[in-house]
Amino acid sequence: MQRRDCLRGFAVLAALGLVAGLPNAVGAEPSAIHRVRDLRHDAWLDSAELFERLARAPSIVIGERHDNPEHHRLERWLIACLAERSMLGGVAMEMLDTRQQMRLARISHQRLLQMNDAELRHAFDWQGRGWDWSAYGPILRLTLSLGLPLGAANLPHERIAEIVSAGRVPDLPPAVARAQRRALIEGHCGLLPESILDGMLAAQVARDRVMAEALAELPPSALLICGSGHARRDIGVALHAEEKPLCVGLVEVGHDQNWRDALPASVDAGPPFDLAWFTAPAAERGDVCAALRKRFS
Repeated sequence: MQRRDCLRGFAVLAALGLVAGLPNAVGAEPSAIHRVRDLRHDAWLDSAELFERLARAPSIVIGERHDNPEHHRLERWLIACLAERSMLGGVAMEMLDTRQQMRLARISHQRLLQMNDAELRHAFDWQGRGWDWSAYGPILRLTLSLGLPLGAANLPHERIAEIVSAGRVPDLPPAVARAQRRALIEGHCGLLPESILDGMLAAQVARDRVMAEALAELPPSALLICGSGHARRDIGVALHAEEKPLCVGLVEVGHDQNWRDALPASVDAGPPFDLAWFTAPAAERGDVCAALRKRFS
């Protein structure tokens, strides 16, 4: 099943232009959508080059927009293809916290494989956690079906709340702290109260560290699925990892947008990600700031 999924995904990517194909019209600048850019070497990659980069990595961090279905499809495809090539040591996920992992440790792998959707949701204690099961349930089930280790890469909600309330400023290089603050403010539609900004920054850094630890605890060549901010090589998980992962950003770009304008500004001389995999924006997003306006009003 996973091999068919991988081959089917490869055919789709070939049609979209990730694999080598016909040249573009002379003088035409193709859309970046469905293409992968090696930001360190300033080059577009075909599928063979992409997997060569992935094969060399001690571990991989994939940064997504949580509400973009295409990002979840790409993650499932990567897991299937890397596993088929024996290039995947395990999967860690921001969507699982350490308390859930302790709960899962009491259930056999065989029993998890036999569960229906409702039973699996209950086993993962998923209800009320704010993550879309239709997006992440298939990733969890695929990982289990492949027999891969599954790692929890987040703190329990109660612990995050404690860190935010304490409001202790984390020890970060000034440029990193500024970039993290800017990302938090922009990610919360400019509505984040100044009074909790230090606590939110502390929680972000604490989660980055837990993600780095979760990745390190899995076998080599493991993959972490997380939000794009955590996946940045200049301010995210990579800062706290002893062995630097390959940081891959799933980056939304408009059809007529220059791909460089879609990237976040880096805090150092390097790029924000090692690789940028460009996708179209989510088709139906609505007003992402409405709930925040209500919360902070």
